[in-house]
Amino acid sequence: MPILTSGDLAAQNNKTPSGDGVSTLELFGETAKHLPDASVAFAQELYNKPVEAAIHIGTTLTTSAAMGVALGYVLPGRGPAAMAIGAAFTMPVLVHGYNRVQEAHLEIGRGATVDQASRKLAQEAVVGAFDLGLNLAGGVGGTELGARLARHESIIGSFGQTTQRLILKAENETLVQLAKWKGGIKSQFTESPMPTSSAEIKPKIELFPKAESAVESKSSIESIFKPGSMARRVEQYSIANGNIERSLAGSDSQMQMYFGSLHGHSRYSDGMGLPKDLYAKAASQGQHVTTITDHNHAAARGGIGPGDARAKDQSGTPINTENPIEYSQTFADAAATTVNGKHVSLVGTEMGTTGKVGSEHKHSHGMVNASSVEKGASSEKFDLHEARLESNEAAHLGGVNHINLFEVPTFFEAIREPKTGLRSFIMRTVGKEPEVVVKPPDVVKYNDGDYKGLVDHLDKIKDTTGNTPVIQLNHPRYLADENPTTPAWKRGRDYGQKSFKNQQEWLDRFADKYVRQIELIKGGALNPSPVDRIPTGDLDPTSFAGYIDKRVHASPTFGRDFHFGEPVGNPGATGFYAKSLDKPSILEAMRERRTIATTSSKNLSGLLTANDRFIMGSIVDQSAVPSLSLKMRIEGNIDPAANYAVKLWGDTKIGDGKLAEVLQQRDLSGADLLSQAQTVAFDAITGKVGHNSAYYVEVQRKDPITANLDRMWTAPIWLEQLAGGHSLFTRWMTGSGSQLLPVPNQQR
Repeated sequence: MPILTSGDLAAQNNKTPSGDGVSTLELFGETAKHLPDASVAFAQELYNKPVEAAIHIGTTLTTSAAMGVALGYVLPGRGPAAMAIGAAFTMPVLVHGYNRVQEAHLEIGRGATVDQASRKLAQEAVVGAFDLGLNLAGGVGGTELGARLARHESIIGSFGQTTQRLILKAENETLVQLAKWKGGIKSQFTESPMPTSSAEIKPKIELFPKAESAVESKSSIESIFKPGSMARRVEQYSIANGNIERSLAGSDSQMQMYFGSLHGHSRYSDGMGLPKDLYAKAASQGQHVTTITDHNHAAARGGIGPGDARAKDQSGTPINTENPIEYSQTFADAAATTVNGKHVSLVGTEMGTTGKVGSEHKHSHGMVNASSVEKGASSEKFDLHEARLESNEAAHLGGVNHINLFEVPTFFEAIREPKTGLRSFIMRTVGKEPEVVVKPPDVVKYNDGDYKGLVDHLDKIKDTTGNTPVIQLNHPRYLADENPTTPAWKRGRDYGQKSFKNQQEWLDRFADKYVRQIELIKGGALNPSPVDRIPTGDLDPTSFAGYIDKRVHASPTFGRDFHFGEPVGNPGATGFYAKSLDKPSILEAMRERRTIATTSSKNLSGLLTANDRFIMGSIVDQSAVPSLSLKMRIEGNIDPAANYAVKLWGDTKIGDGKLAEVLQQRDLSGADLLSQAQTVAFDAITGKVGHNSAYYVEVQRKDPITANLDRMWTAPIWLEQLAGGHSLFTRWMTGSGSQLLPVPNQQR
């Protein structure tokens, strides 16, 4: 079956064809005209000779798949070695194509017409394209099979993992030497490294590298390797192996934990009190960070009855959707009540419908209203049936549940300008500052649940610090939204997932770009009375684990979600591990996922680190750091008689639907903890090449007197294949190059 072969390679001939006057461009043009006829003829030949066709197809697929298996099993994805293999197999294919064009020129020079030579070249092109398609299929399938074999839980997988790690180490060492040769490795981070021993860690713990510091820094590494996964890989490998020298630079290089909340409401939506009074009250009670996140829709007051205490407080004050200048006023109040070093007032917006006018307020999303429970107790229960029904209401087109969007001036910017005119002039001449006015903000409207429409706008703006805005996922309900008894098309609606064309687009455009926090601890939103402990029903570690498995990179928070004028009124808190107590530093801590969620900021807080180099919230490239040595520094009221359970949770294969489980646990007393410099070390964890994973710590503290159990959760440290798997090009060219191997069934 001659048409199924690529033809004999033409002999090398360095002489330019003469006498025909036909250029290569003209030859290509004539060849293109014959491609349709050549395609039809080729299809007919396949049909007329099914046995020969099957043999050729089977041989091509088998050889390309075999080469792909070898590639996927031995080589790690998208590294220098894989690129070199792809390049090596590309050259013979290019040489073969060049030779066929030269042969056509020679045929014309020997007397063949342009039509004859171009027809033959068109036949060769069609056959070659067909073979390239087969090679693509075989190379892709084979590479995937090889990668799976290398990740298999057997001796076969163990050998593949070992081989890939050795190659990764060799690649990293080579890249580091290249960076040194080209100008040296010198970190441009403003942060300082972690102390080399846990004993050196003090309550004010030194700064760690940021999660994406290699991408954001303008180091000499990036002058060699363009910003991206390769630069981050070299940077992280250098950090992990001590090749980057950094030193402390005064008190600014230290970080510490600050406490507060990222969720609350004023009378401008469905809460009580003016923002300026709420901020001031929180500051007077010692809270470091207070955030007001009023709702952004007209239905926010729908569930407030005439007997509700909020109704009287809100009387005479229009809701913010009727009077948007209230948003700007909140910014003005936040600026007026922020005192750097003591208290930071933040402004956000809670987006998402909470009910219908005149209906019962369903802000709790599947939690029974518990506004009348006694102080310190709760009758809240998770009602799966109610939550699922609410999640799947037809009115929720793209998505349900709420998000908080923080410090976005395009929506709610507070602008202070002096009044103009005669009065302003007179006031200035007598040495008095003129009054300031608050201008209405720009208002952008989008359909409820259409988060794609929301990010279309967010992509064009920055927050008040000039950075990408930060979003928090509020009161998640993973069990309801992902319940397997619900039809598949009705699942996964929360946070606008259905408003995107697929889950990957939701991750790329919404979650990866903007989402940084997720509420793990709820704050009793509709309980008007302060509490001295958090009910178990307000804890939701399952949803936290669920969204990690959905490939969302977010750190845990406590959401006070106050509605009755009590911005504190709860021992729980979000811990912000920040450089200092000011708005830019707090937002940076949020953006870098350096937060914890604790049921008591007084009794329990702490910090998770890895390899004495990376801090919680970091996304570590497994190509640079194959294993993690995790340490948990525990702070708070360390009573020698208290009992601590320190649990290391791990999702060892993100995206497989199996949530994180406890991998290691340390049980010890407060006395034991003090003897260990308040640090708990875990056995090293080695990630599996090709699997993304995440690790975080839960600490439980049982009080020796009250027996009250406090709990806290840290942000995860992710260990991921940041560059991804083998590229399509590498797989394709590896399969194509395999056809150059001697195979009995292929005619030469």
